[in-house]
Amino acid sequence: MLAHEEAVDYFSLHKRKSKDVDVEMLDYEYVASCTDVDVLKNILVVLQSGKEGRYPPLEAAVEARLMEVLPPSETQRILRMKARPSETDIHSEAASLTAWEAQMASRSAELDAARKLSSRSLPPPRGGGNSAAPTVRISTKGDVVDVKPKGEKKNTIHAYDWRAWEKFDVDAAERELDMEDERRQDAVRQQKEELAARQARKRLDDAAMPASVDVAAMSAAEREVCAGLEKQKGNEAFCVGENDDAIRAYSRSLIFDPTSAVVFANRALVHLKLKNFSTAEDDCTMALRRDPLYFKAWSHFEAALRLEPQSREIQKLLQKTKEKKVDVDGIPPACPPQAPPQPPAAPFQRFEILEVDDEKEEEVTTRGAIHTAESSAREAARRDQPATRVVAEKPFQRFEILEDE
Repeated sequence: MLAHEEAVDYFSLHKRKSKDVDVEMLDYEYVASCTDVDVLKNILVVLQSGKEGRYPPLEAAVEARLMEVLPPSETQRILRMKARPSETDIHSEAASLTAWEAQMASRSAELDAARKLSSRSLPPPRGGGNSAAPTVRISTKGDVVDVKPKGEKKNTIHAYDWRAWEKFDVDAAERELDMEDERRQDAVRQQKEELAARQARKRLDDAAMPASVDVAAMSAAEREVCAGLEKQKGNEAFCVGENDDAIRAYSRSLIFDPTSAVVFANRALVHLKLKNFSTAEDDCTMALRRDPLYFKAWSHFEAALRLEPQSREIQKLLQKTKEKKVDVDGIPPACPPQAPPQPPAAPFQRFEILEVDDEKEEEVTTRGAIHTAESSAREAARRDQPATRVVAEKPFQRFEILEDE
């Protein structure tokens, strides 16, 4: 046992209700029959104080009785507190601690080496002038516009001025048009570069990054340490509900390490809490570009799409997902159930119309019945089915063709 084990209050004796304890209560039979938790705790306090003497076996009996009458949750808590780590657990934790110390020593050496080789300007000491570099907010509004070089208005040639058209130099005009196109492209390219620079400064401003921090001049080890610290700050801010501070901390972490898929996914979760669905979708997309197998980004991405189902992008992604599933699994998506096939319709029967007199009516009726029976027999033989006999109850129907005069 450890030396300080006696001071551990396993049974929360400091929270007990104070009750009087007589000498008669300090007995094995009374302890075994007592069911009041507060009385047993007071008996244990008296025994541990030594007022009536020290009786370790009786103290053990009181503790065992308390374990019997306490609720199961309290019993499990006390057992966990009394549990001791095994030798394997001790060696494993010691090895982990040794590896962590070696990693921290190596990182500290890298930081010291980078600090010696660093030539970037450091901020002045505290109290010596303007030590706090102000954060300048820069607007990034405005898109790239088509820039046309300003110049004097050209003299146009009248359409019917034939002498002027004869002196017109077509090659020189084409070269001038080409030069104007090149100047316009250069101006657009310059505007794009300026817009990208403003956006980069805007990201620094959104992350509340001090102007004195030069990320480009930092070593890889310094950026890794700073990114980890900012990520930890973001996690702590998110746990206490400070979502705006969490977004700023995650943004600073991404400035130091823009390849972290975990930080992108964490920031997407914060945007989901703030109902910024499109921004959450963008962060999840960036996380999946860094790590296509990162499950957390997929889950946040699905949540963003579920909360905003009217987006047109969802239909495109759903169609791509179905096509990808067919390519991978080879199983097409479930189709709606089809109706059972209808039996083939009966073929058309050929009727022979005979013009006869009234006295030959009986002969025509018999001939029509025989002709119908023969047609049915031929059709059944063609289908490899037994011939259907003509039902006697249905007499032959006579067809008459009336010609209007």
